[in-house]
Amino acid sequence: MPHNFRSLLSPVKSLLGGTIAFMAGNSLLGVVLPLRMQAADYSVALIGAIMAAYYLGLALGGYKAKHVILRIGHIRAFAAFAALTAATCLAYDFFFTPAAWVALRVLNGFCIAGMTTSIESWLNERSSNATRGRVLGFYMLAFYLAIAFGQTLVNVAPVGGSDHLMISAALIGLSLVPIAMTGLGEPKLGDLRVLGVKKLYAASRVGVIGAAVAGILVGSFYAMGVVFARQIGLGVTEAAMFMSTVVIGGLAFQVPVGMLADRFDRRIVMACMLIAVGLSWGLLSNSIASGVPLSWLMVLALPFGGTISSVYPLCVAQTFDRLERKYYVAASGRLLMVYSIGATIGPLLASTLMSIYGPYSFFLFESAVAISYAIFVLFCVRARPDLPAEGSEKFVPLPDISPVAMALDPRVEPEPETPESKTA
Repeated sequence: MPHNFRSLLSPVKSLLGGTIAFMAGNSLLGVVLPLRMQAADYSVALIGAIMAAYYLGLALGGYKAKHVILRIGHIRAFAAFAALTAATCLAYDFFFTPAAWVALRVLNGFCIAGMTTSIESWLNERSSNATRGRVLGFYMLAFYLAIAFGQTLVNVAPVGGSDHLMISAALIGLSLVPIAMTGLGEPKLGDLRVLGVKKLYAASRVGVIGAAVAGILVGSFYAMGVVFARQIGLGVTEAAMFMSTVVIGGLAFQVPVGMLADRFDRRIVMACMLIAVGLSWGLLSNSIASGVPLSWLMVLALPFGGTISSVYPLCVAQTFDRLERKYYVAASGRLLMVYSIGATIGPLLASTLMSIYGPYSFFLFESAVAISYAIFVLFCVRARPDLPAEGSEKFVPLPDISPVAMALDPRVEPEPETPESKTA
């Protein structure tokens, strides 16, 4: 077993190391920026608009970054994206204006999408059909733990200074080291089979609409969660701990949710997760109003994180069940596009409500979106019977905050080669 473990990780350890570095730096940035804007008395609505720009960049990057990689190669593309991201981290301090920060957040999101595309296609290249699922598991572990770790780094320095931005830039710059020194060959990127959104919606409206709902829920939380935590009276350390606990909950729930999804109708499992999102927010709201200890808030944050992070992979599994296998990669890309659009809209809506009705409207917004969609899903269950068990694909946990299609997903067929990929 130890030998198998080493042989599995040895070809991809440099890629996982690079992932940990740049995701930790990027997640630190996602916590520090709203705190700095809040300290500068930016309105909640303006903070939401600036943070939403990141997800717009992710959507653009998921669509366009692949072309950059095909043109100049993986190592040079990763280096260019990482250098731009590190420079962007430092530029936030020099251009502290709303318009500049919107542009910087779009660029930040685009580059993170490009870096993730490079890493994931590399991991896919270094994995066999037999090991892709396990490599995806290690990738998810590195992805989530890096995000949680990066958020806790907010405690190392005062929020108003430049230290956090320099730490973020340093971590993102350090991600270049294992990638630049890797001996791995250039992976191949193929063209996706075309699959229109209308055809995807006809196959699974629950999956397509659910991807947008997942984007609204998760995008709103990651953009505005730390602002909400500060507005209800948590200190910077406590707010960062709250955010990290939600991330850990998202990682912890993937396997048990997958077991349920493989045993029962996935739409019912999804509806239960959505209802649990609404209930967990309600419990958190009552707990905060009652002044319960911080430890109890952290306990309640775990199931919230687990349920909110389960919606997107359930949408992918539900959609794959209703498509031919040759369309899985294209469907995954379309679902991530829909998810990114939802993640762009979510912070705009949440921050507008918070600016008008106060921080507790964040609870109502997340709960209303989740429970409303749960009701829609249950109506769909009555209208359309579930597929037989033999027609369903196995559930695969996916990071809902990853901005590109999961080439590592063991359910998908390898992408066809293109002339560019043969000469890469």
